[in-house]
Amino acid sequence: MIVLKFGGTSVGILEKVRDAAAIIEQQPEPRAAVVSAASGVTNLLLEAAQCAAVGDETGLSHVLETITGKHAAILDGIADEHERAGAVAILDQLFATLLDSLRAVTATGEVSKEHSDRIVSTGEKSMAVMMAALLRSLGTPAVHVFADTVIGTDDRFGNARPDRERTRVQAEERVRPHLDDGKTVIMTGFIGGAPDGRTTTLGRGGSDYSATILGAALNADEVQIWTDVPGVLSADPRQVPEARVVPAISYEEAQELAHFGAKVLHPRTIRPAVARDIPVRILSTFAPTEPGTLVQRRTSDTRIKAVTAMKGLMMLSIDVPELEDLAGAAASVFQQLHVDRVEIVHVAQASSRRRMTYLVDAASAGGCATTVLALDSALDDYEAVVACDDQVALVAIVGEGSADKPATLSKMMEVLRKAGVPVLGSSQQTSNVALVVVVPALRAQKAVEAVHEAFIGTQPASAPGRRQRRTRMQRESLRVG
Repeated sequence: MIVLKFGGTSVGILEKVRDAAAIIEQQPEPRAAVVSAASGVTNLLLEAAQCAAVGDETGLSHVLETITGKHAAILDGIADEHERAGAVAILDQLFATLLDSLRAVTATGEVSKEHSDRIVSTGEKSMAVMMAALLRSLGTPAVHVFADTVIGTDDRFGNARPDRERTRVQAEERVRPHLDDGKTVIMTGFIGGAPDGRTTTLGRGGSDYSATILGAALNADEVQIWTDVPGVLSADPRQVPEARVVPAISYEEAQELAHFGAKVLHPRTIRPAVARDIPVRILSTFAPTEPGTLVQRRTSDTRIKAVTAMKGLMMLSIDVPELEDLAGAAASVFQQLHVDRVEIVHVAQASSRRRMTYLVDAASAGGCATTVLALDSALDDYEAVVACDDQVALVAIVGEGSADKPATLSKMMEVLRKAGVPVLGSSQQTSNVALVVVVPALRAQKAVEAVHEAFIGTQPASAPGRRQRRTRMQRESLRVG
């Protein structure tokens, strides 16, 4: 059984929706597809909510006309009149519900997270309806299913967490019967349902996350993430034009790359697949015959797979005078950053054991002045000294076996020295698959270029081959890469 996921750019216009439908039809049954809203629709729905909040009826009308126009262009491509009319009727119901939600926003004068989740879900629900209707018009039995009846979550609107057991039960009740009847299931991405049935959203990367959650709930043989890039690349092609597709990576490598800035996958996406040992394949709707990248339990290739950089970071250095105060000071730092909802990217401790270094997201931290003031207060009992640098970046190299080889760090330092890139800090752990260094933000581009050339640029490209028909999914998954 296969679960496919199509992002907004893959279903943005009628031509792309048709391409996605063709890809779905080529996959062996049983199969389910998770779809995002058409490209741009989610932002338009959020804009509509803001217009409603301030009572801007003219702006709201314009935004809603733009959304309906985008959907009308896709609906017009459904050749079967009966299927098109049925889809139009369901979309009319969805928009009636949308208008009710927008009126509620106008009445309160603000967009609550609960209202926002209900409003933006209209985009995914509309696309699921249209995709299922298009498939049926092409002769493929298909049915749409809204994820707020399948993916169970808590009630943290805007960034809900899934309830795996409730999801498994609901998937068996509401998805499995359709699959057993030979129908292709089209499910909405990004959204879930709170215990009382209210619509929630899964936050950043939610659509990909939905696909792996559904795959785990149904014990899928493979999850395919269809996007606008040909797979996981060895570097950001905007920084390194020579970057190439990595044929296969391990779950751990994928999670490290996602954590350290690679945009193809959100860090949460892989977790459900890891729990069930389900291969995840990254593919491009713009190059559907290319093999993409296979993410699986492990790979035989221990070379460096990719280089990535995270910018927009702050480096916090905490010096604690007394060794016995270190644990208490660390606890206070973590507590304060948690209270302020500051995203921690990386933590290190100096060999003296009295200095701690935290790399945090600068945007969530609110700047050095704000963060230092908060930490000074939190650490007052420890007489700790807090320093902050908001012009740093983290550069990571990722590959199985790379981080437990001292020669790798030595080579990386030499490469950066020759490139004229100062190293402000580094970390190497034998249990990890990533080696990271902290560099000045203005030198991050140069660092990535130099490190990629040294570790990957001279490696012979692996022969990717073609993806075979997946009638024997598990055996193929072990061969790729």
